[in-house]
Amino acid sequence: MKKEITVVLVLTLGFALDLIANTIRVPANQPTIQAGIDAASPGDTVLVSPGVFVENLDFKNKKLVVGSLFLASGDTAFISQTIIDGNRSGSVVTFRGFEPAGTALVGFSIRNGLGSGDFPNSRGGGIHIAIVAQPLIRYCHVFGNETNGASNRGGGIYASSQTAVISNCKIYNNTSENGAGVSIGNGAQMTVLDSCSIFGNTGSGIQISFSDKVRVSRSKIYSNTSWGIRNALSNNTSIIHCTISGNGSDGFKHEFSPSQGLDTLFIVNSIIHGNARSYDVDNDTTLFASYSIIQSGSGKLWFGPGCKDVDPLFANASFELSSISPAIDAGDPNSPLDPDNTIADMGVHFYRQTTAIEGRDESAPTSFALHQNYPNPFNPSTVISYTLAHPGEVRLTIFNMLGQQVRSLVRADQPAGAFTVQWDGCDDNGKLSSSGNYFYELRTPEHQFTRSMLLLK
Repeated sequence: MKKEITVVLVLTLGFALDLIANTIRVPANQPTIQAGIDAASPGDTVLVSPGVFVENLDFKNKKLVVGSLFLASGDTAFISQTIIDGNRSGSVVTFRGFEPAGTALVGFSIRNGLGSGDFPNSRGGGIHIAIVAQPLIRYCHVFGNETNGASNRGGGIYASSQTAVISNCKIYNNTSENGAGVSIGNGAQMTVLDSCSIFGNTGSGIQISFSDKVRVSRSKIYSNTSWGIRNALSNNTSIIHCTISGNGSDGFKHEFSPSQGLDTLFIVNSIIHGNARSYDVDNDTTLFASYSIIQSGSGKLWFGPGCKDVDPLFANASFELSSISPAIDAGDPNSPLDPDNTIADMGVHFYRQTTAIEGRDESAPTSFALHQNYPNPFNPSTVISYTLAHPGEVRLTIFNMLGQQVRSLVRADQPAGAFTVQWDGCDDNGKLSSSGNYFYELRTPEHQFTRSMLLLK
């Protein structure tokens, strides 16, 4: 078997050292994705070229990054071009339950899975995340999956783990009796669903049950045949900057059982409007809503500070805000400011407020941009370029797959113009980074851009 080998030192949470990191290419080095996983050692990257792979993947408790060429290019076209088809033979992708932080699945279309129950079978039709697995699922399209049998939940994704993160995913056209899009339950803790679109599922968009500290943020939950979100016997669930609309039943459903303890739900900076019914609430004292638009919520005990019962005046079917939307600048004033440096808006989108700049030099750049690094993939250094339309504070930062800062490249006031910065592959402490996918973020008071790049050695 051919491997691309890099000798690195990586300090893990257990204070052990992974001495060798490999990049295994599919199908160049291994014929299938599962063969790449089987051949990989903890810390390796399995990089998959476009194609349709009829497989049911098992991460086998390994810390791996498995990704399409989206990892290397940041080109979202590779997501739809790189398909894992479960052939209705079980869950398409399974995390057995002990995959540690640093495990990631990035940039795939995941379809045609069938979850059929508890162990030894898996619940999730598309993706099953078990026990204490801590994977990061990013930029995946999860669709056309189903569950049946005695444990009919999690058509798209089922997660019963701790600190799993699902972000920037589209989860749609899945089928299940409970949580057709996503089901989070059975002791899940601190699971995060961020910047996702959950829509068109036959059943509910999201079900959260018997879990703690689950957060759903910056996500759109719409056009599911049943409720948008159900919070059942779960504590400290947070819905933040979400838009829930057009669902066939309740926008949100909250269930409380005194025998289970205090099962709380917090809704902040969100819009819940245009559903068949706005909500179904068993006990007002365990629901706390603030700075949100909630249709028909006026007068309820939980309809707290900053809440409004008004039409959000969406600009389009994507739930962007119109210029006269009452959601603009109506979010919690103590929340982080929107990227345009104004008070947080309600809902998944913010309305960009701009002001004219007098005396602009017409020869200066007219737009902000963050360009793809070159070369990419790279070893060990690469160049990042960007343009600024006008002067201001600039931060250019490298993050790893877990969202942890690796290197601060720029933190300064800069004039308008074009800039290039070289990253030598080292972290803030001067240590060489391991092979894998990284993200670089350009942030100014008005803008935020993020791209991905791949370090291969």
